[in-house]
Amino acid sequence: MRNFRFRLHPAAVAAGILGLGTMSGWGAYAVSSSGKAALRTQLAEVEGQRDKLAAQFKQFQDVEAELRDRQAKIAATRDEIAQLGATRDKAKTQLAATQRDLASLTKRLDQAKDKVTQTGSITPPAGEAAKKPAR
Repeated sequence: MRNFRFRLHPAAVAAGILGLGTMSGWGAYAVSSSGKAALRTQLAEVEGQRDKLAAQFKQFQDVEAELRDRQAKIAATRDEIAQLGATRDKAKTQLAATQRDLASLTKRLDQAKDKVTQTGSITPPAGEAAKKPAR
């Protein structure tokens, strides 16, 4: 049998190496392109989520501002209620004092009328004596 010695030609080796390099370059480009497309898709999703979260955050800030405003109004209303209660208590005290003074003055007036009637300096008309309430 004959022994064949297979010898590669240097140009064939160079062409093979260049071919392998070209194929690996195009493969890397394909992987990179598909990776970029996936990254672009993912970036678009993340930006959409970010915009949604920003809108929710703005809504929460608006609600928080409204809540603080209402809390301030509630506090002001509580203060006003407390002031009105104090004013009411003061008015009740003044009313009681005024009623006592009125009762005292009415009693003094009745006593003065009785004294005048007893001394006879002024005689009451017949109809007025009947109208006088008993106390």
